[in-house]
Amino acid sequence: MHRGRWLHTWPVACSALLALVLAACAAPSGAPAPSKPSTSSPTSTAAPASGMSQPVAGGTPVEIRLGHGFAAEENLWLMAAKPDLTPNQGRAYTLNFVAFRANADRLSAYEAGQIDGGTMPAPTGLFAAEQGLPFKLVASVARERQGAFNTTYLALEDSGIRGPADVRGKTIGIVDFKSATDLWARAAVESAGLNPERDVSFVVVPFPAMGEALRARRIDVGVFPEPFVTIEKRRGGVVEVWTSKTGVPFEEELLDIFLRPEFIAQHREAVRAFLSDFVAATRWYLDHRDEARQVLIDKGFVQTSPDVYLATNDYYREPTGRITLDGLTQLQELHMKLGWQARRVNIPDIVDQSLLPQ
Repeated sequence: MHRGRWLHTWPVACSALLALVLAACAAPSGAPAPSKPSTSSPTSTAAPASGMSQPVAGGTPVEIRLGHGFAAEENLWLMAAKPDLTPNQGRAYTLNFVAFRANADRLSAYEAGQIDGGTMPAPTGLFAAEQGLPFKLVASVARERQGAFNTTYLALEDSGIRGPADVRGKTIGIVDFKSATDLWARAAVESAGLNPERDVSFVVVPFPAMGEALRARRIDVGVFPEPFVTIEKRRGGVVEVWTSKTGVPFEEELLDIFLRPEFIAQHREAVRAFLSDFVAATRWYLDHRDEARQVLIDKGFVQTSPDVYLATNDYYREPTGRITLDGLTQLQELHMKLGWQARRVNIPDIVDQSLLPQ
C-alpha cells in the first residue's frame, strides 16, 4: 500500500472526538509541538522492586516513542507526572512522549517511522486496520461504559426536548460525520423509532463551540464530553437528553494504546515492563483520583480551570488494562450496519494483550 494512502480513505472525522478537546486538556508539561518528537524522556530514579524488569540490551533502557493526544489520557500522563509509580521506567525502558493534535497526524508519523505507537480511538483502529495499517492494540486507556461518565447530549431546557423521541425535524450537533459522536446520535435516534437519515439533520460543530451553538439555537441538541458538559450545566438552562450509551448500550473502547508489531517482537521485555507500569499507574489513579488529578494540575498536564477539572466525572478505566474484544466486535458490527466499513477486520489480529500483567 502506498505510504499514507489509507489516511485519505478512512473517515478522518473519527479523530475529532478527542482532538478537539485540547481546549480543555493539555499535553504533558513541556510537551513538544505537535508532530515533532520530544527530545526528553521522563524517567524514574526509583530502585526496582523484587520481580521488576531489569535493564535490557546490556543495561541500556529501550526508548519507546509514544504519540499521544490531549484528552482522556490521565492514567497515561501520570507515568510522566509521577514517575515513582513506574519503577521500570528508566531501567527497562524510557518514554518519549510526542504530542499530536489529531489522530491523522499521529498515524502519519507512525507510518513514517517517527513513533513506535501511541494512543488511538477504537473507531480509528478499525478504519486503519481495514486499510491494512499494521499495529497491535496492547492496552485500554479509557472506555465508554454504563455506570461511568458517558459523552452527553444536551438540549435547552425550554426546547421541549427531553429525549431522542423529541428530535423529529430537529438539528443535532456532532463533531464530524462518521465520528463516534455521529454514531451515538444516530443510534439514539433509531432507538426512539426515528430514521436518522430522514427525521433529523446533523451539523458539524467543534466541541469548544458546541455550547454557544446550542444557546444561539443554531442546533437543537449538542454533544458534550467533559469538561464541556460540566461547564454547560454550571451555566444552567440545559437538560440532558441522552448519552453515548442510549443507543449503544454495550461497553466500548474509547481510547487504547497501540504499538508496532515489529517493535513488540524486538523488545518484548521492555514492552512488558512498560505495560506493567501503565497498569500500576492506572490503579493508583483509580484509588487516588483527586490526588492524581491535582498532580496533573500541579505538573502542568491540564490547562482546565482547577475548580472545573476537579469536579468533572471520568470515563471508565479498566484496572487490568485489558481491552474488551466483545466491545470492539460489536462496534465493528455497527460500522458495517452503517456502511462505514466495507469489510470486517479480524479483531484478534489487531489486539495483543499477551504482555499485560496476568
